[in-house]
Amino acid sequence: MTAVLLIDDHEMFREALVMALGNAVPALTLHPAASGKEALEVLDRNPSIVHVIMDFYLPDVTGPELLMRLRQQRAALRILVVSASQDPEDQRRAMDAGAQGFLSKAASCQELAAALDTMNATASGTAHDAPAFSSPPGLQDETALLRALTPRQNEVLRLMCDGLRNKEISERLNMSEKTVKTHVTAILSTLGALNRTQATLVARRGGLACP
Repeated sequence: MTAVLLIDDHEMFREALVMALGNAVPALTLHPAASGKEALEVLDRNPSIVHVIMDFYLPDVTGPELLMRLRQQRAALRILVVSASQDPEDQRRAMDAGAQGFLSKAASCQELAAALDTMNATASGTAHDAPAFSSPPGLQDETALLRALTPRQNEVLRLMCDGLRNKEISERLNMSEKTVKTHVTAILSTLGALNRTQATLVARRGGLACP
């Protein structure tokens, strides 16, 4: 098992990523944290953590500062920044502060697993060996992924494709907003998507009727 510290202040994204990576890469043990302060505490309690996936913008600490503090606490960490930012300057600042990689939140779960694998291979000096974090066969088959959804989840996904938010979906389908959130989290996990935009793209490629 490989222990990974996951730092992101957006609860829904964090939960969806834990589920998606847990399904795609069962060999990972994920330790979530919602802030820089919590992340440092989790790291201190878990000496087995070797990788970090972190957002670059957190409410209590800047990205470069957290990167430096993580490295001060455990110098051998391999750190991947996953951010919604498209600014090349943010990427430069992250790498200068000690990150091994910088990935967009629009990336697929498979791309994220591949980035972790690359960092792991680089750290161990086995970059030409078989990937340590391989994805299960057929995960790229969007049609098969869509078939794994329940009828209700398909309804929710169609409304997500229409651009509706959770509150609007709850009103349209006459269910609580909490239930909608549960469905959305399950959809992201099943599709291996990190966010609603990725889920919509999978739905379109898989033939779901989306605008």
